Amino acid sequence: MRTFIAFLLLATITHHSFSQNFSTKSGGNCYRLEIPNYMVKTYNLNDVATLQYNNIVKEAYVIVIEDSKDELQSLSMVFQNAREFLENFTKDYQLETQNRTLSEITEFESNKNQHAQVEMSWSNEDGHFYMLITTVETKEHFYKILCWTILENKDLLKNDYLTISKSLVE
Repeated sequence: MRTFIAFLLLATITHHSFSQNFSTKSGGNCYRLEIPNYMVKTYNLNDVATLQYNNIVKEAYVIVIEDSKDELQSLSMVFQNAREFLENFTKDYQLETQNRTLSEITEFESNKNQHAQVEMSWSNEDGHFYMLITTVETKEHFYKILCWTILENKDLLKNDYLTISKSLVE
C-alpha cells in the first residue's frame, strides 16, 4: 500500500512539473496578459498589435490589438458590448479564404471584464489554420486577442489559448 501511495505521489509531482508555465507580460500602456513561457516576444506578426508572442517550432502565435473607445467613437464606431465588437471584426476577417468556419460565439466574464469568443478555421495556399478570437471590453478599451496555429496543433494549444484569452487585466 505504501508503494502505491508513493507511486501516486510521485506521479502527481511529475505530472505537475511538466504542466505549462505562464508569465505575466505587459502590453500597450495599460494591460497585462498571461503568456506561456514557451513563447517569445516578437515584432513582425502585425503592425498595429501592442503585444506579440510566438513560437515558430510549435507554430503558436498570439497578438493583441487594442482600440480606445474614445478613438472608435470619434470614427462614429460605437459598440454596445464585446459580442458586437467581435461580430463586427469577424464578419469580414479571413472572408476570402477557403473552408472558413466560425463557431457560435460564447460570452463570459473574467477579471471583471466582459468577453466574447469564437473559434475560426480556414485554409489558404499555406495550409489549414485554427484561431481563437476573443474580444474583451474594459471601461476605456476594446481588445482583440488573436491566438492561432496550424489546424493539426489545435488540440495541443487550445487550452493555452483559452488561458491567454481569459487573463487580460487592465
